[in-house]
Amino acid sequence: MDPIFGTPQRPAAPVTRIDASGRPLSLELRAPERNTVLFTGGPGMGKSFELDKVQDFARANGWPCLKVEASPREPLESRFVRAANRSLGGLRKQYGFLALRKLKKTIKNLTQRSRNQQNGAEVRVGVAPVQLVAKRQWDAPGGTGLGSTLNELATELGDLAAKKRRPVVLLVDNLDVASDRDLAALTELSTHLERAGRPVYLVGAGSEMAMTRLMAASGGHSGVATAAASRYDVRVCGPLSGDELRPTLTEPLRQAGIAYGGEAIDQLLHASGGHPGRLRDLSEKAVGLIRDPQTGLTADVAKAAITQVNADSRVVYQAEWNSCSDAEKELLAKTAARGARGLSMPAETQAAGPGNWPAVDTARQMLVARGLVRENSTGDRITVADPGMRDWVEMRLGKTAATAGVALPGSATPSIAPEQRAGRHAEGPNTRSRQVGGTTFTVNR
Repeated sequence: MDPIFGTPQRPAAPVTRIDASGRPLSLELRAPERNTVLFTGGPGMGKSFELDKVQDFARANGWPCLKVEASPREPLESRFVRAANRSLGGLRKQYGFLALRKLKKTIKNLTQRSRNQQNGAEVRVGVAPVQLVAKRQWDAPGGTGLGSTLNELATELGDLAAKKRRPVVLLVDNLDVASDRDLAALTELSTHLERAGRPVYLVGAGSEMAMTRLMAASGGHSGVATAAASRYDVRVCGPLSGDELRPTLTEPLRQAGIAYGGEAIDQLLHASGGHPGRLRDLSEKAVGLIRDPQTGLTADVAKAAITQVNADSRVVYQAEWNSCSDAEKELLAKTAARGARGLSMPAETQAAGPGNWPAVDTARQMLVARGLVRENSTGDRITVADPGMRDWVEMRLGKTAATAGVALPGSATPSIAPEQRAGRHAEGPNTRSRQVGGTTFTVNR
């Protein structure tokens, strides 16, 4: 049974997102403006949810649709070919056996090609059980590039769908962990789709860092970095206002017959920081803490839920902190010390001086890309995205240390009590894997 507030994939009261111009973000409500669409935003902001909606919409309309998740260990080529092979049964029902013969042959050839495109070598020194093992893998000479393989698959699917005048949708989630080689292949595919001018769409999801890496891949492999941005229909899943989020909290409570007070709702909305995933965590925790059905969700219950969720999240806050560079830690601490008002970046870069301001600006870009801080509409002020992490940094470092800077040898850093458990990140229907530095955690989608 789903929780009262649903799951990230099936929220009980979904939000209809709009952009700064008042246009809907979802593809089923606003058609793509380019052949390549990219949903960007911080962790848990709903990017994967938007991809799921695209997939559901495509299937409901009978469009060929392949969805894969990027991986640092397996090329996208292999994942797409395998997804295409799995879809053959459904496509056969739609287009018939004869129409699928060419696509089946192409998939067979691509499968064999993907197996032969990599060469490898392994050297072992020593005697078991103590051995030194060195491995290396490289592209086979003369092999067809990954981008060419994806282009060929997209073309074959487009030819098939054209028989019934239907579009094709290729979905890629979790672009942040994709290899540089995979990102280069996606930029080649994006160029190919734009030039072909057919209704074949590539839709991806990732943070702003994924977009930055795609731009770099465009420059490094296709030589069109300056024009690459114009090929993408970028749709930002940013923080939501209290008015946008309020129905996602109050409507499920009403349907479940749970009483609630206005102050409690305001507290939860404020503590969410405009983050739908965090609001779901807070709301579920609050419902679980209700002891008196007559009073229901009160301000005291909401306050207790916020405290518990923040405590349960400390292990992730620590991991995020550990993955920051010294410059990023210093900027993050200074921002936390300013509270909800945030830090003025023009003043910060000016104080850094002519020789140091580029490092400060780079730290800002990295923190924004990873979803740890947010910029205001004019880009001149940043705030810590998660109010819980802001309080954690401020509490652990103290305002004095934050103002003075924390990137000093031997300076105190936040620590985790050994008995602390990652409560809100336990495996369940509301979670997914998330990598922070070299560690994988389970977090809200």
